[in-house]
Amino acid sequence: MDTASFLGAALNTIALPAPRIAGALARRAWARPPRPRPVSPGALELHESARWERLTVDGWRVAAYAWGDGEHPVLLVHGWGSRAAQLAPIARRLLDLGYSPVAWDAPGHGDTGGPAGTILEARRIMELLQDRHGRFRAVVAHSLGAPFAVHALCEGLAADRVVLVSGMADFAFATGGFEAALRLRPRTSRALRSSIEGHYFGGDTTAWARFSTTHGADVLTHPVLLLHDEDDPVVPVEHSRRAHAAFGDRSRLVTTTGLGHNRILKDPEQVDRVTDFVRGADLPTRASGD
Repeated sequence: MDTASFLGAALNTIALPAPRIAGALARRAWARPPRPRPVSPGALELHESARWERLTVDGWRVAAYAWGDGEHPVLLVHGWGSRAAQLAPIARRLLDLGYSPVAWDAPGHGDTGGPAGTILEARRIMELLQDRHGRFRAVVAHSLGAPFAVHALCEGLAADRVVLVSGMADFAFATGGFEAALRLRPRTSRALRSSIEGHYFGGDTTAWARFSTTHGADVLTHPVLLLHDEDDPVVPVEHSRRAHAAFGDRSRLVTTTGLGHNRILKDPEQVDRVTDFVRGADLPTRASGD
């Protein structure tokens, strides 16, 4: 029996007499990010050329990065188990075009130590970066970074445009992969979500809907580019289709094939598509999902 199966079986067993204990144990395991991945060789030069800064947010010492002369800042938001350097191809292209990319390693990721944070700390980090760099020309977010970015924008983060790559539309999906990997039974899954609600969100059972990307559709007025691969094995393309339906005419969905969840970030055609949109190009007219 592998580790995930063993842990899942144990949690399912504990949940029978003691769901609250099982939920708390599951929450701690769920909130533990993977070991920080090293900066890839292709991103190392850009990573080392950044202006580094440490931001103190709710006890975390957050690693933040900036490039360029400060004009036309663009905020980059990475996803779960990732780091800012994964967005290096987009940052490099933006820098070449005269923009000033700004990025950060989320708590528990990259060069930011400690446990993982939540969508609430992420919003405060982005607001602090805005205080330092001013209004963003665009926000580009990947994967779990999509609901994080949309929540911050709905709460007042200022930007002109939004790009969501391989974005998660349903915030509850953040636990779905964990539940599936451990084969948690419904009773255990309910206990996990209840523990998350109580520990992070003050018992707010509406958090799953409130922090979903689609929930921001009535508030977010920005032009939005949604970019997603049809074969994404991590976040299914249906997430971006739902977001596109919610955002309506102010968004376009462009789908790719064969790029998966992460390679889409460094594919030259998609990098150009993102940066063209940031520059103010019209939304793609041959977008899938219109």
